[in-house]
Amino acid sequence: MLPCKYAPNSNVEESIIKGRLLSTLLLECWQREYDKRPYTNFRFRRLDFEERLKRRYHCFGDFRVIVKFLLKHELSSVSIWSIFVSKADPHLLLDFVHSLLHVPRIELRLMHLPEEFFVMLRLNANKMKVGMLSLEGTPLTDEKAKQLREFLLASKTLHTLNVCSCSLSLYNFATVADGVHKSSKMRNFYVSRLLALNLSMDSEKIASMVGSLLMQNKLVELTMEQCEFLALDMEIVAEYLENKHCSLRKLKLAYNLISADGALFLMRAIAKGGTLELLDISTNSIGSHGGEWVAHYFSSCNMLQHLYLNDNRIGAEAINLLLLTIKKPCRIRRLQIYGNQFNSRSAMILRRLLDAQVIMQEEIDISYTYDEALEDYRIVPWR
Repeated sequence: MLPCKYAPNSNVEESIIKGRLLSTLLLECWQREYDKRPYTNFRFRRLDFEERLKRRYHCFGDFRVIVKFLLKHELSSVSIWSIFVSKADPHLLLDFVHSLLHVPRIELRLMHLPEEFFVMLRLNANKMKVGMLSLEGTPLTDEKAKQLREFLLASKTLHTLNVCSCSLSLYNFATVADGVHKSSKMRNFYVSRLLALNLSMDSEKIASMVGSLLMQNKLVELTMEQCEFLALDMEIVAEYLENKHCSLRKLKLAYNLISADGALFLMRAIAKGGTLELLDISTNSIGSHGGEWVAHYFSSCNMLQHLYLNDNRIGAEAINLLLLTIKKPCRIRRLQIYGNQFNSRSAMILRRLLDAQVIMQEEIDISYTYDEALEDYRIVPWR
């Protein structure tokens, strides 16, 4: 059931709203609770709205008030979650697009957006000043993906795109990726949780597309989590990371299946290239063997400052090898290894590192404590 009791093609005349009415004054009062002067950040969460007003969201009446507020104010960011936008009132839909023309940061999360919205977005691309567009959790059909691609090609300001959990398949991902590839300003691309049309994802084809994006040498940050990448897929990524002129600084590949060999390909390439600053390969089942490869190349990764290895089934000995590679002066700003295996030696090594201030407690997600039952030190989480 759609989050609106009105059919998209029904009469859009506003019916009586039972309960407290939404107004622009009320939205301004709410804005003063979550924002600071000069009040240029707008946020609307449907769940918060329904909890406060004790009634269901009205997809025409309430949305009209939101659009009126957006048109009235000069905003630096707009964040709207979980509302249904109908195509039944084209004038209201066009006003919504016009209200976003001069907003640098736009987040439309968990939304239902009609294809017409993306058409209007494309037609107004040259007028828009958006630099960051997030559609996380908003379903994108093939036609919507095509219109989004056209918008990416036309936009002269967009540098960040988030299409995580947008029900993208292999084919419409290719459409969006082509827009990113040909975009003149794109620097940050977030796309996670791709859907397989068959029983399994064709990760080789996806990796090939990612390789084309990277070889263009303009992306600074790439996030591709839950895409079923395998170890061999990392060879394509590693080929680019080996380049000393690589522009990529942040690579997030959590919740894939790259295993120990994938970790080897990535770490060896990062050590050769020496430009990557952040790597997230959490929950990739790299195991102790993969942990040993990480420890082997870690000290040679001169620019790597953030490393995330949570929940990788890495044994205590491999973790100890990794901890022993940390020396002064320490370049690490964040190391996350909780969710793997530790022993008393892990706790002793960490204790020496923290006591000597080789690494600070806020830079690592584990700590140590003395266990009277064990009569020894053990590792505990530090969040």
